[in-house]
Amino acid sequence: MVVNEIFLGSGASITKVPELDILIKTANTGNDVSSITIHNDFTDNFSLVNNLYVGCTLKKYNTSSKAHESTHRITKNTDTTIDFFPSANMGNAHDFYFVIENYGAPCPAPKSGSGTAHTKATTTILFNSDTLTDYNNLAVVLSVVPTSAGTTAVPKVVSFDTTGSQSYSGNAHLNVAANLEEAVITAENTREEYATVFTAEVNSLANVSAVRNGASVVITNEFGGTTLATTKTLLDGNAHSTNEITINNTIGSSTAGAPVGKSLMSDNWLGIAESITFPTTEIEMKQTNLSLGGSRNWTYQYKGIETAGTADLNLIANHGTWLYYFFGKCSGISIADNVPSGTAPTSEYVAESEDALYVNYGNTTDTGPLFFRSIRTVMTPPVDITTETLSDLDKVVALPAMSNGSIQNAITYTFEEQNADVLPSFALEQVFSKLPSTNTYRTNTANDDEDTNFVKIARGCRVNTLSMTANENEEVKFNISCNTRNVHTLDKTESYDARRGVVDETRFFNFTSVDEFREPFFFSDGTLKAFSQDFFKIISLNLTMNNTLTDKRFLGIGNKSVQDAIPAQRTYEIQITGYVTDDKLYNELINNTENTQNNIELTFTKANGENIKLKFKDYFLSANEFPMSDDKGPIEVTGTIMPRNLVECTVKTHWQLLG
Repeated sequence: MVVNEIFLGSGASITKVPELDILIKTANTGNDVSSITIHNDFTDNFSLVNNLYVGCTLKKYNTSSKAHESTHRITKNTDTTIDFFPSANMGNAHDFYFVIENYGAPCPAPKSGSGTAHTKATTTILFNSDTLTDYNNLAVVLSVVPTSAGTTAVPKVVSFDTTGSQSYSGNAHLNVAANLEEAVITAENTREEYATVFTAEVNSLANVSAVRNGASVVITNEFGGTTLATTKTLLDGNAHSTNEITINNTIGSSTAGAPVGKSLMSDNWLGIAESITFPTTEIEMKQTNLSLGGSRNWTYQYKGIETAGTADLNLIANHGTWLYYFFGKCSGISIADNVPSGTAPTSEYVAESEDALYVNYGNTTDTGPLFFRSIRTVMTPPVDITTETLSDLDKVVALPAMSNGSIQNAITYTFEEQNADVLPSFALEQVFSKLPSTNTYRTNTANDDEDTNFVKIARGCRVNTLSMTANENEEVKFNISCNTRNVHTLDKTESYDARRGVVDETRFFNFTSVDEFREPFFFSDGTLKAFSQDFFKIISLNLTMNNTLTDKRFLGIGNKSVQDAIPAQRTYEIQITGYVTDDKLYNELINNTENTQNNIELTFTKANGENIKLKFKDYFLSANEFPMSDDKGPIEVTGTIMPRNLVECTVKTHWQLLG
């Protein structure tokens, strides 16, 4: 039994959760309101984790004018209610907007079910012919595909229509023959090859998967459901035989009343990690004698303030978007070869299509969201229409891909220094799982002590220090240390799906099967220019940046474990070691005039065209050493450069940064 097994590292994982503004509505009325009931527009799609948002800022907006009316602090929340202070004046009006601001607010994921437990439905399709023309105008119709929210999608059609002109009941279909090059599929191919390309088309659909074994293809509805009523049809209405394909269904079953797991958008890949240190929880112990005698032992003890430690991420850099969390501001997003599609979400809650990605090309929100994601057709989180206009969001129709060794549709971000106290943050979800075969990452609510999936959520992670290191013969690395607002543990009665229930990590958001995108930047890919010179013979470089975050606690939060991280003095330092051919570095050490004429330029580039570009200005050389070499080899010179200001930071990448 799972309860008797120990936790192993094989079931341990840490994933990232974006922290974004969360739009909710309420119909509460009254002149002195300190608690609201969340509108069913929100609760039909999402379920908040109990008390996860304590300490977060809650802002009230007028629904008609979108004007900000008051600001509050959350003191308690359930999946349907939010308590806050100070109280709000709701009057007799209905449907006020409330927005939970992003700092310390992990984004919830759509509900993982509708209160119904499903067993998977499967369909076996056998290809009987080796002749392509036998399949022409023949379609396989997946007429019912239940999603994990319990709703039913429109029919999905996979066809062999070579003309591309047919349709099924007005629904567009995936065309196996037309979507593949002639060199790939021809009339002389075998039925196993037809099954292969058919499998690929089915796997491009959401919520279903297909596996081929010879000429047989098994289609599985990932989220179960009562039916997977797969049929075959002739698109052109002719009477020729449809015996080329044989279909056998195994219908799924449903059981009402099964628990629904809450979840966060915690299916975000962290990238290539060497090591991650999850924040520790430190609790101050207080011991006192209460002015009582009679014993040399303490007469009373209690626990004081609870403090979340730092989160440390040691990552190998296969993209540069971690710089956003240090600098704090994204002032521009461009996608090569993309133009606004003119396709926007249907509403703040509903996407125009499944698993879509949207962007506001005229974005003026410095701290996100940067991209807008839908999970299935649920906008996650709902679009904050107090700051965004739905029609300004454009569906991204072409995501980054590789072609002839170069990145296509590359995303270029422009990051800038944030001088306010609104640095972006993110959350980390840690789970220790015993990996049960069903509901692999769902907590067990039957026991007082969690014995199946032990979950902790570190929220409000703001980057304090970021070091970018490039050493000889190594990959470029990011060493990131974050101040943490709070480490949250779940209520014992909450059913929760860690990792958003995603078992296969290759399905994480931003995980890619493209080798060139996973490949890191290397030391050899970098260049450094300073003092108007290109330094070609550097053997190690370390850029250290510090936000000097200070942990603070404020009156009225109502929880002794919640703290804020306030940024202060920002500093930059670049340490280099290399071989030199003159005394330029020494001359700059004794030079008392700050260099304001020549920028420091640091660039790393992959062979596929992805790059990281940093420019700094206003700098001194603060330390320098020309040591004697014991082995009479080359003289290794070290230097420390201290710039004051960032000029430019751009990152060209495949990575889709949500915020």
